[in-house]
Amino acid sequence: METGRKKSRSVNPSLIHPLQLLPGAGRLGELWTRGNGRASAATGAWYIRCGSGGPAAERTRMSVPAEQQRFAIQDSDGGLRPPRVGVIIDKFDAARGGAAVYTRDLVAWLVDRCFEVHVVARNVGEQERRLPSVCHEVRSRYGGHDFAAAGSECLAALAIDVSHDMGVAVGCDVFQSHVGSPVACQMGMDAAMPWWYRHARRLVQGPRRRRIRGLAAQQFGSPNSLFIAVSQRVANDLQRLQGVPPNRIRIIHNGVDIDHFDSQRHVAAGVAIRRRLGIDADDVIVIVVAHNHRLKGVHVVSHAVRRLRREGLPVRLLVCGTPQPGSSCGRAVSDWVLQAGSGIDTAPFYAAADIAVQASFYDACSLATLESLASGLPVITTRANGAAELITPGRDGIVLDDPADVTALTAALRTLAVDRLGRMSMGRAARRSAAAHAREGTFAAVVGVYAEVLASKGRTLVALAAPDRLLRPWAA
Repeated sequence: METGRKKSRSVNPSLIHPLQLLPGAGRLGELWTRGNGRASAATGAWYIRCGSGGPAAERTRMSVPAEQQRFAIQDSDGGLRPPRVGVIIDKFDAARGGAAVYTRDLVAWLVDRCFEVHVVARNVGEQERRLPSVCHEVRSRYGGHDFAAAGSECLAALAIDVSHDMGVAVGCDVFQSHVGSPVACQMGMDAAMPWWYRHARRLVQGPRRRRIRGLAAQQFGSPNSLFIAVSQRVANDLQRLQGVPPNRIRIIHNGVDIDHFDSQRHVAAGVAIRRRLGIDADDVIVIVVAHNHRLKGVHVVSHAVRRLRREGLPVRLLVCGTPQPGSSCGRAVSDWVLQAGSGIDTAPFYAAADIAVQASFYDACSLATLESLASGLPVITTRANGAAELITPGRDGIVLDDPADVTALTAALRTLAVDRLGRMSMGRAARRSAAAHAREGTFAAVVGVYAEVLASKGRTLVALAAPDRLLRPWAA
């Protein structure tokens, strides 16, 4: 496959390597680094697979260090301009949870690489307003179909190059649902409920479920969209439950900020948190980060911790996220349950903890799991969590088959609680595993999908060497 420069045209001297992605060039977005075939911000060069079937796909080397990469669209006359990307999300506020955190970090990363980014949302957080992007607040009273129509109309008026939907609109170039398959998510929520309540819940939520499934049918039935699945589990669900053809699915796992979630940077803060919450030096802290307590299995973790305490083990539960009803943030709910609250920086709380648990009944690819790994904590999770694909059981974590199995979770917690050296060894391995899934590699792979979309429109995305001359008038 020809990936080189067009010799018949002069190239801007700041151009390091043009990604000549012609229509039909095939899948781009699987990034490789020298030696191990994984995307990583730690290396100095990226390799991008640009094959479309046939024999072994060629790997094109971009000699630009990852932190210096900038991107532009090259017009037919050889001129360069910033790519215009429109991102649509319901609530653009990192305090709302993982999808908003991912979107905020992606937007900041794109803007830093000379993308002109427009964000369409119903609500925009104060911190997000300070990003050098353009926010468009859509006054839609309701979500669902109402916001999908209004948001899609707003995007269409922006004349952007690539539209990226975070799971709320219809007909965008790239669709990335952070809840994975809505049908699978509903099934997981049903499984998290007591057996006697499930049938009644289905009856009560019948109309709402039909609306959700109707919108999902439009979203996943869009004929021109590419679908980013944040895990292999999600990719399987999209094919099995939503009918998405496999050739339109791109698997890109979530990434994590390796530097920020480094427990060595938050040792003092972690010690201060333990002191403030009255945690003894011998206490083993089990941390859970969750907004939807039922779906994330907080009740299962609570039962397991209670059993261990009855056995005399000094185990305490620390919950970060939406407070449970009747509880107060930043204090002990009981002598063994601690509530940290929501809208906080969780990195110091990971530094204060010893074990991380995500006993999810369904999770597309938990960012909290990746943050725990990056923080050097051994992680216990379930196969219902797409992030479990990134864990090697017994080395950097433990993966359970059944999220409702309190006995299995209790045994896993007991194993780690009584073996301090084992916890530390597993935590070091967890940190190394997380390094292979840095967010820079994830976002670069997303740009690869953008390049594929642009190629289908007859446009070329090029990589530049940190051009200081490229202005950003949209951020003025």
